[in-house]
Amino acid sequence: MRKIIFSLWVALVASLSVMAQKVELFNYTGEVSVGELNKQQIVQYVLDWQRKHLPKDAILKYNEHTSELTGTAFVWYDSKIHAANDLTKGYIVYDFKIVATDKGFQYKLTNFRHEAKIKFHTLTTAHSFPYKINVVEKPWYDMVWKDIKRQLDDQMPKMINTLKDATEKLVYSAVLDEKSRETSVYQIVNASAK
Repeated sequence: MRKIIFSLWVALVASLSVMAQKVELFNYTGEVSVGELNKQQIVQYVLDWQRKHLPKDAILKYNEHTSELTGTAFVWYDSKIHAANDLTKGYIVYDFKIVATDKGFQYKLTNFRHEAKIKFHTLTTAHSFPYKINVVEKPWYDMVWKDIKRQLDDQMPKMINTLKDATEKLVYSAVLDEKSRETSVYQIVNASAK
């Protein structure tokens, strides 16, 4: 009997550790190709974008050696779950890293943390609220957990798309500028200016 109980206990621990390994931090990652710009132009562009699209309170650090921009920002969260929504209304803090490469840049938004009177802590890929709580409150926590992630899935891709869209415009204007240099009008104007 002890061997059976011990075997069941080992199987349970093994399955729980496998389940725990599959749960990761909730994040957004990707890569954007920008064509013929150098790393310094990309970094300057991302800094300009950051000033327009991230909160003014975003903490930002730049490492010249690795061409990495890192920082912390936040988005507002207004709960769509009406029960106790005043207690969960707040903001979601996250960390970001943008690395300029020879072809463009890579981004990673991670470590999302819910801050409010009732906190939902660090967001993970878990389908339901993964932290220990009272069993009676679990359904409500699960609904708010899903609502937070649903709102992030709506807001964050839009913000990332502003970065991609503006990059495409930047590359397009660089291509137009290069093509204009090939025209005879440009060459005549520059020749007469000398």
